[in-house]
Amino acid sequence: MNRFLRSEKGVGALPLVLVLIVVLSAALFLYRSWRSGAERGSQETSSTATTGPRGGVNVPAFSLKDVNGNIYSSSGFAGKPTVINFFATWCPPCREEIPGFVEIYNKHKGKGFELIGISLDTDSREDLPGFLAANRVEFRVLIGNLETARAFGGVTSIPTTFFVGKDGRIKKVLMGYIGKEDFDREVQELL
Repeated sequence: MNRFLRSEKGVGALPLVLVLIVVLSAALFLYRSWRSGAERGSQETSSTATTGPRGGVNVPAFSLKDVNGNIYSSSGFAGKPTVINFFATWCPPCREEIPGFVEIYNKHKGKGFELIGISLDTDSREDLPGFLAANRVEFRVLIGNLETARAFGGVTSIPTTFFVGKDGRIKKVLMGYIGKEDFDREVQELL
């Protein structure tokens, strides 16, 4: 038998390869199902939902728990310039932009600026409090869900950041990493 198909203990590696193929196929199927559901759900939820995150619409109403279990409603930032950032602790670009977000939030919070993080962590949710403490995050962080991601037009990649004016309308949506200087410039436009 070919030495590449057998491990040193004599157990065939072929079953392992088959298991990996099945697992990857299942993951791809689940991802495609979730994505098509997010797109379908965003078309069905309300007239303010879109088929993808975009500006020019009102922020959808939401009510989510924070990391301490307290419920926070989107009405809490009505009339304030607000940034809503969808992220996860396992996401490298999300992790990289958070320190800049913290600095800019601290710089502008005295001007009525709100920054809300919506964590899309699932399997790594227990890592969230430690991540927030290590990065000295003082802005509000909420535990997101699929329903909220759909309401925002089908957030399918992270980080995705929504810039919301005092009028409650989404002014701009940026997908991907945002550097500190760019973030500061966008926040100043909201103020």
